[in-house]
Amino acid sequence: MSAPAATIDREDLLTRARRVIPGGASAGGRPLYDDVIDSAHGAYLYSPTGKRYIDHLLSYGPIVIGHTDEVVNAAVASTMSRVDLNWVGPQANEVELAEKIVALVPSAEKVVLMNTGTDALQHALHVARAATGRQRILKFHGHYHGWVGELGVGANFDVEPGAAPAASTPNSGGSAPDVADDVIVVDWNDIEAVEQVFLAHGRDLAAVFTEPYLHSYTNAAPAPGFLERLRELSSLHRAVLVFDEVKTGFRHHVGGYQVIAGVTPDLTALGKAMGNGFTISALAGRADLMDLLGTEVTIDGTYYANPYGAAASLATIALLEAGAVEHLWTLGERLREGLTAAIRDTGVVANVTGVGSGWIINWRETPPVTFSEAADADFDRAESFRVAMLDAGILLPPYVITDARICAAYTIDDIDETVEAARRAFALVR
Repeated sequence: MSAPAATIDREDLLTRARRVIPGGASAGGRPLYDDVIDSAHGAYLYSPTGKRYIDHLLSYGPIVIGHTDEVVNAAVASTMSRVDLNWVGPQANEVELAEKIVALVPSAEKVVLMNTGTDALQHALHVARAATGRQRILKFHGHYHGWVGELGVGANFDVEPGAAPAASTPNSGGSAPDVADDVIVVDWNDIEAVEQVFLAHGRDLAAVFTEPYLHSYTNAAPAPGFLERLRELSSLHRAVLVFDEVKTGFRHHVGGYQVIAGVTPDLTALGKAMGNGFTISALAGRADLMDLLGTEVTIDGTYYANPYGAAASLATIALLEAGAVEHLWTLGERLREGLTAAIRDTGVVANVTGVGSGWIINWRETPPVTFSEAADADFDRAESFRVAMLDAGILLPPYVITDARICAAYTIDDIDETVEAARRAFALVR
């Protein structure tokens, strides 16, 4: 597809943005590209200069079908022609989407629709504390559960190579000085450390928060038996097990990664891929816990269950159920195999990990199984690779420790073009 005619002036927009927006963009990481996007279609982004990028960032995960997808956009447009935001009872598509999530996600007995993953996870924290009467939580290094309060502790990725992050460090300046007091952070996949925490603090734990597959910073699968042991210990000590499936939900399986893992949490946070770029998230879980929302736990948000996000989500899930998930797995495997071969052939010290549509190049000899290991990598070489790929028209995440992904609009040609660009970039930076 040829680049559409430009509608904005790149340099003018960047100059104006730096004048009125802190850092030049309203989200961290965007200024690192020093470019702007004029249009987006399918797997591609186009700059005002006409340059085409194959998008492996995909807005950190929401774009699962493809940019400006006609089916999803038509569903939203149809809804816009009939109804907009109102606060009179439940929306029709709110109920339909909640029913769909209950039918697909094993942990979902009841559902509340929200806006962001942070919304869902903050409500999960409040529900867990209200249900247990406890305050402390257990979470894992490098698992990003939003930037607010306790859930932002221990998620730092701005670390020196070879240095493990401080477990008690919030991921934002301006946090309350006592924000980490009720947070225990251990390494992902360290079963012994988890058991020690429960032994010492089990009676005080309100909840355990975890991604079922580590996607936030690096790509690491749960160790055999790890999620199962979390489930056992949480049940034994009556702590609420919360799966953060904001990144994994719907993208790897329409029922979430919990279906793949065979482990059912008490609460599940969903978002990103469920709306293909439209604003929507959800908290789902056991009925007795969810029923605390609106009674003991406040649940209010002006844009919660907005009809446009719900319409987009229903259309997106229908496409995923119709074969898009299988397509993502097939192309994702082809990409990881191709990158692995390119690494082998060029002799660069790196490896590829990932699952389904997700992937990352780890700039170290062995695949990481913890965040501390992921941080022990050749960051300079990784950044040189990212820039070389960007020059070749392959857009990767701005931070080298964060994972990349593909969407259903990708073709085999897009995968092969990415692999060949990577092969050339490996040769440049080895």
